Amino acid sequence: MVSLSIVFIIFGSLLPVMIGVQQSLQVKKERVSAYETLHEAAREISTGVIQGQRVVNGIVYSWQVTDQLCVDYADYKGEREQLCID
Repeated sequence: MVSLSIVFIIFGSLLPVMIGVQQSLQVKKERVSAYETLHEAAREISTGVIQGQRVVNGIVYSWQVTDQLCVDYADYKGEREQLCID
């Protein structure tokens, strides 16, 4: 009975930590894809294109040039994110 309680305590405390790490990793992966999209967009701008989009792992990264080069996308939670460079 005591060993079962110890197992529940260990896994009960590790599960929230692992979920947090997984979410943090997902955010970083999405951000890397956004920066890759910015890089590809910068190459496309030299050919005269001023907007476009790219799909990575089911997430649509849309980019356009106004005063800045910006990428918009919906993260894994469905919240809109925007990443811009000058």
